[in-house]
Amino acid sequence: MWDQKSAGRRTGRPAARLNERRTTQQLPRSALLLILALLLFAAGCSLVKSESDVPGDYELKAGNGKIELKLSPDKTFSETIFWPNGKVESRSGKWLWAEGGVGIDQLWIPPEFAPDYILEADASAKENHQPKYTEPLYTFMRPEKHWGTVILPIFPDADINFKMVRRSAAND
Repeated sequence: MWDQKSAGRRTGRPAARLNERRTTQQLPRSALLLILALLLFAAGCSLVKSESDVPGDYELKAGNGKIELKLSPDKTFSETIFWPNGKVESRSGKWLWAEGGVGIDQLWIPPEFAPDYILEADASAKENHQPKYTEPLYTFMRPEKHWGTVILPIFPDADINFKMVRRSAAND
């Protein structure tokens, strides 16, 4: 027979099962969303594997200053520093592709473009018999693609990078 006591138990069981189903369906759905997010991130960021993807015009901006870097297909580079005070200085040299990365001879990242932790390291460079990061020196970077844009990480911990603004005409 049916009474109010047993009715409460009968209606409670299907509701509990319904809640169980919702919980088990939500776990795979959230796991699927996590996997989808990871795939999108992985598709958006990758290492550049081909030398032909590297030549082009790059910019590094910091405050009111800017550094333009041109990597030419003939393995030469030109660097133009636009100082915050309006002064412009140009340099040039050679670059190479080796071990999946770009080596640039005598690249200069002045102190005005460096993060604090680099300036702190430079302050103790002489006493530690180390070169300063903010003086012209050989620099090796592994180019990355971020959502289709090639970047050359200079100080990756501070998110300071050269970003490609134009591919070399020889690449088209």
